Amino acid sequence: MVSSFGFTVIDHGVALTRCPGCTNLLSVNAAFPDSDWSSLAHLLSVLESYLESQNCQIACGTCKDEVVLGVAGADLEYWLWHAHYLPESRRDLQVLLHRRSGHTLWVEGMLLNDLGEITPLALPMPESDFRCQAGCYFSVRQAWREFMAQNWPISQFAGLEISEGYFLVLNPAINSDADLQTFKEDCVRLVGKSSSSNTQFEFADLSWADTWKFEENTYHQWLGDFEAELKGSELIAGVLASPRQFYKIIETELKPFGCWLRCDGDSPPVAFLGDDEYYLSFDYREFLINAMIKGYSYWGALRFVEPILDSWEQARDVGERLKQLLTSYKCTVYGGHHFQCRAKRGKKIIQEFDLMSLAEADNELEESSEFLSWIAPQISLNPDTLKFEA
Repeated sequence: MVSSFGFTVIDHGVALTRCPGCTNLLSVNAAFPDSDWSSLAHLLSVLESYLESQNCQIACGTCKDEVVLGVAGADLEYWLWHAHYLPESRRDLQVLLHRRSGHTLWVEGMLLNDLGEITPLALPMPESDFRCQAGCYFSVRQAWREFMAQNWPISQFAGLEISEGYFLVLNPAINSDADLQTFKEDCVRLVGKSSSSNTQFEFADLSWADTWKFEENTYHQWLGDFEAELKGSELIAGVLASPRQFYKIIETELKPFGCWLRCDGDSPPVAFLGDDEYYLSFDYREFLINAMIKGYSYWGALRFVEPILDSWEQARDVGERLKQLLTSYKCTVYGGHHFQCRAKRGKKIIQEFDLMSLAEADNELEESSEFLSWIAPQISLNPDTLKFEA
């Protein structure tokens, strides 16, 4: 299972190819940290050209020859195993394929749960079929395309439940107050049929990407044949989703990382991520609406929360290491991420700074010398005396 690789989904795989000199099998790591697939067909198309597009060299451990990948016209044969974690149903989607001389000989798909139980899949397949077998949609963007095709031309209200408290909505143009009232009533009936216990929902139309001038991951890039029709019309194509459901999912996914999520009221929807000493705030409703417009599910929206988690982990790590180093000062943290150094005697503040304002570390900085070289110039600290400079 690849679920343990990070807070958000990270795909991983391994390719095996033959050395032309001795036919020994060589392994090539095939990691995809972004995992931003628009459909099952999109995933397969990338996998089917993976080694052909690498343009790199690997050394054969047997004959020591350098094998060059990505050479046009090369007689390349390889087998690729790829795993994509489905956080909603807690299963891996695994793909095996065999390529030779630029042609796919076979593709096999399977679902694997944490008990090792395997369910074969015939790939690619429609999103509706995938959900029946996997318990969730693979791609909300592909679900949008299929939902649009099933209801085109849009002559009446239509809704599709993607997951608990998350719905795709289509409706003809609204030309009057009566049309607006009917649309609202249709939305209420739609969420009322769901098993969701959520009572508050946000609506976001895909066209808001144009209003807010989004440049990436909008319906222009992934809605295919319907992009032009939506851009030039008053049709409603949007999402109803529950900020509270998103909050609960964030809370669940954070548990392995040793931090909590706290919410002080629902207006505004600000959440605090961290522990009792170090914590950061963010607007989870804003992250959710961003995701709704860009064709992401609740779990896809976690990509916007991950930088907050990364920042908290760095702030906590830096703060604790500074406390161990700066023993001649009384060090405290206030407001979740503001670091303050006072004189041991008296209450004079010698130095204070925001842990969030520090540059992102390029590596783990495991050695104290590396850490000091990174932190000292940013906080006016003498790395030799461990005293702050005026």
